[in-house]
Amino acid sequence: MGSRDSAKRWRPVRELAALQRRFYATVTAGGDAAGIVASGDLDIYARMYASRLHDTLAVDYPTVRAMIGDDAFAALATRYVECHAPRSYTLRDAGLELPAFLARTASPWLAELAQLERARIEVFDGPDARPLAQDEVAAHDLALPDLELRVVPASVVVPLTWAIDDTWSAIADGGAGQVPVREARSLLVWRRGAAVFHRTLDRDEAELAPRLVTGIRFAEVCELLAKTHGDEAASRATELLLRWLRAEILVASVGP
Repeated sequence: MGSRDSAKRWRPVRELAALQRRFYATVTAGGDAAGIVASGDLDIYARMYASRLHDTLAVDYPTVRAMIGDDAFAALATRYVECHAPRSYTLRDAGLELPAFLARTASPWLAELAQLERARIEVFDGPDARPLAQDEVAAHDLALPDLELRVVPASVVVPLTWAIDDTWSAIADGGAGQVPVREARSLLVWRRGAAVFHRTLDRDEAELAPRLVTGIRFAEVCELLAKTHGDEAASRATELLLRWLRAEILVASVGP
């Protein structure tokens, strides 16, 4: 008797869950809408679903959209959603797979352009951290060699094989984007306050970047730079340190 009562009690819940699954499947993939809503017309929901996803992708990837044009981007969004239906509760993740999708289906440089735009989204949502200030570094005085340097957690290094940062900058400045040249480089993307920045790293900076992510002492920076700069290593290390401090990309993990 108890089991029958329990089954009867849970039956409405199971029926509602089944109806919700049918509704989702019909809106996203089409099909028979009979019995789902009184009118039997789910087209308005299907159009809203597709439109909202398109708008979300357009907001997240404005440079990709500007580069290929509105019509081509609309077609891209349709193909992408067909292959990568949203699985997250938040629209923030709707375009998470677009760079990989473009790498499989489009030009590799366009995939890298999307990769940069995705990195900017991720960095914007990264954790807060107080940047290391220049006067804090000066306070270390003779202990400066032991100062450990680390990039802020809201940052990422993006390795590229195409000069898509030039394309991004041209479009951001209101110009027409050009197909980038093939040129390996690394970009640092970071957040300062509520603004996201990125810039191309110098070759020696790019070599230091992995260590800056995990943490590196200033003395080690000098040692690594000595391999390419010789007696000028300390001067170059100081130049880079000042650049990083002005850009507010560092936090200190140890005190003087």
